[in-house]
Amino acid sequence: MVGEIRIDHVHKEFVNPDGDRITALEDVNLTIEPGSFVSLIGPSGCGKTTLLRAIAGLNPADSGTICLDGKPVSAPGADRGYAFQQANLFPWLNIQNNIAFGLKARGVYRQEQGEVGRLINLVGLRGFERSYPHQLSGGMCQRAALARALAGHPKVLLADEPLGALDAFTRMNMQDMILDLWKEHHMTVIMVTHDVDEAVYLSDRVVVMSARPARVEQVIDIQLSRPRDRGRGDFMDYRRQILERLHFAGNTPDLDYYL
Repeated sequence: MVGEIRIDHVHKEFVNPDGDRITALEDVNLTIEPGSFVSLIGPSGCGKTTLLRAIAGLNPADSGTICLDGKPVSAPGADRGYAFQQANLFPWLNIQNNIAFGLKARGVYRQEQGEVGRLINLVGLRGFERSYPHQLSGGMCQRAALARALAGHPKVLLADEPLGALDAFTRMNMQDMILDLWKEHHMTVIMVTHDVDEAVYLSDRVVVMSARPARVEQVIDIQLSRPRDRGRGDFMDYRRQILERLHFAGNTPDLDYYL
C-alpha cells in the first residue's frame, strides 16, 4: 500500500500584523499508516489546519520534515487531494467541469475523463453534471468538492472539516459517503474535525492535539468494527476518553488570526 505520512519534529511559526511571532506547531511527531483513516482533533485554533496545510505543501514547515512514502513534501502535488471547509467550487463552471478542473490543468483529462463520470456516480450527482454550484444544495456542492479532490487518484485525501457547515442529517449521510469513497479508493485519509462523534465514527485513529502551539497529546486507536453504532457503550467509551483528553489539552488563548 502507498500513502504513508511521516511527520518528524515539525515546527511552524507565523508573524501577526503587529510583527509578533506566533508558534502554531511545535515539535510535532506522527506516523500515519498507509490506507488508514485518521482524524485530527483539538481545541479551536490550536493548529490542526496548519498541520494539514503543511502536509499538503501549502504552508511548508519552518523546520522538521514531512515525508510521503519516504519523499519529503515541499510543495502541493497531485498525490495529495485537498477538501476545504467550504466547497470552493468555481461558480462559472458546471459540476462536471469543476470536478475535471485539476485533470484539465495537468493536461491528463483525455486519459482520465472516464474517472470524472465514475466519481459523479460515486458521490450521487448523476443527472446534475450540467448544473452550476448556485443551483445545488450545500451538501451536493460538498459532494462535488470531494469528487474534485479525488480526481486523479491521490494517495492521500486531506480534509479540513469538510462537513462542518452541513445540517446534522446531511452530515451523517456524508460521513457514510466518505467511508465508501475511502474504501473504494484504498487511500489514506487525514481529516480535521471538531466533532468527537464524527472522529470516532469514521477513524481508525484519533490524534488529539494540544492547545496552541500544537503538539500531539495522544493517539487513540478506535478498535470498533464497521459499520459503527453511535449508541453502543464502547462507542460512548471512546467518545468520553477523547473528551477527557481534550479537557486536559486546555483552552486556546484569543487568536490573532486563524491558524
